[in-house]
Amino acid sequence: MSDAIVEYAGLTKQAASLVEAHRKSPNETKSDILVRLLSASGPPAADHAGSEFDLGQGAKLRAGEKIFLFLSEEAKKARRAHAIAEVKSDGFYLLGNKIEPSKGSVLQPAMHLIQEKLGHRNEKGEIISLSAWRQWHVERGGKLVPVLELKDPALARKRGRAVSHISDKTAEELGF
Repeated sequence: MSDAIVEYAGLTKQAASLVEAHRKSPNETKSDILVRLLSASGPPAADHAGSEFDLGQGAKLRAGEKIFLFLSEEAKKARRAHAIAEVKSDGFYLLGNKIEPSKGSVLQPAMHLIQEKLGHRNEKGEIISLSAWRQWHVERGGKLVPVLELKDPALARKRGRAVSHISDKTAEELGF
């Protein structure tokens, strides 16, 4: 098959130039180059179809699914993610690196990594405190959904204890 036919079939001039930049020998075909380059990147995410990664608290993502970090409401509205991570069957990957969980969560350490990189700090120089469950989103049905909404209510952790009884006594009776 000639180069002209391959390029006619959908290889743009820019793509052809990029392929040529990776040529190792004059007799290597563009197909050989593409196979070599794509083989080095590993199997596509579709090979992991059906496997899931558990974020905890019942929130599960499919392997190959992208997860988007929005540090502000404006960025979310404009759909300009501050970071895009990928879920694989063996973990959560950001910037090509597997994120190790901290206190059972991969979301918070991943968000802090991006905040550090972007200098996302308050006036005291501290990392801005945000809920990673609210800042990370997945796309479901064409809409951005916070991973917070993926939690199973029965498994979701709750902060503090619920007040089950409010005293009928006055502050004076309680000794205040």
